[in-house]
This record gives sequence, C-alpha cells and structure tokens, in this order.
Amino acid sequence: MSLLKLSSFLLLCFSLAFAKEIEVSAIVEGQVKKVYIKQGQRVKTGQILVEIDPTLYTTKRESLKAELESQKLNLEKVERDFKRYEELFNRDLLSKSEYEDWKYRYEREKSRYMMLQAQIERLNKLIEYCTIKAPVEGIVKKMLVREGVFVNGSMIPQTLLILEEK
Repeated sequence: MSLLKLSSFLLLCFSLAFAKEIEVSAIVEGQVKKVYIKQGQRVKTGQILVEIDPTLYTTKRESLKAELESQKLNLEKVERDFKRYEELFNRDLLSKSEYEDWKYRYEREKSRYMMLQAQIERLNKLIEYCTIKAPVEGIVKKMLVREGVFVNGSMIPQTLLILEEK
C-alpha cells in the first residue's frame, strides 16, 4: 500500500470516526411558520433551518414597551420629588424617616424600570431564537417538525431535527 493511499484511508477513517449527531432544538414556543430544509439536505453553519412565529413574544414586548414608557414618566416624577426632599433633609427641614420613605419610593420605581427593561431584552432574545439556524455544517439526518405544528420548547428544549456533522 502506497503512502498516498494510506493517508487517504486514514483521513477517511478520521472523518467517519468523528461524524456525530447534533440535536437542533427550540427553546421557544409557537407555531412553525416555515421549514427551509429537507431530510438529507446538506446545510452550512448559520443557515436558517426553521422559523417559528414570534407573535407570542412580539405582542408581549410591545405591551412591556408601553408599560416601560409609563414607568419612565413615573420614575422621572418620583426622582424629582426625591431630590426636592433630599434637599430639604440636607437643610434639616425634613425628618430622617420621611427622607428614607422618599428614597425607598425612588429606589423601588428605579428597580421596576430596570426590571421592565430586562424583560424586554429577554423577549428580544427569544424573538431572535424563533429563527433556528444550523449550529454546524452537516446533513439533515432526521426531521421531527413540519410547518404548522406548535412547538413548546419553553419548558424543555424541543428537538426539531438531527444533523450529522460533516
């Protein structure tokens, strides 16, 4: 056996030995809007495989954005009031108890505002996760999902398909 044939054989064995299956899962819930691939199809890393309707998340995000805007106005008012009371306290015209009450109100409103921002950021990420992309280059070995079905990956990630990495 020549060195060239031996190296080709070793390369082939190496490739086969490291081919592995990768489950592609959804961590969101919604109706499968579009399946872009078929079983047996070769896919590239980053290629869109499945799209899940993000409406559940976009409607909640819009509701939270409105709530955030309202909370922003509330926070601005409480902050102005707190600064006035802080100034009175610094001039010994307000009791420590009243000052602490206003400080607490301000901190509570600020925390609520930050919580709403974080919820919106989380929803933005979930909307992004509604577009399922190939994590690696490979071949679609098994399809477990089709257009129109409802996936519920919010409790436990739901496997949509299995890729064989190449």
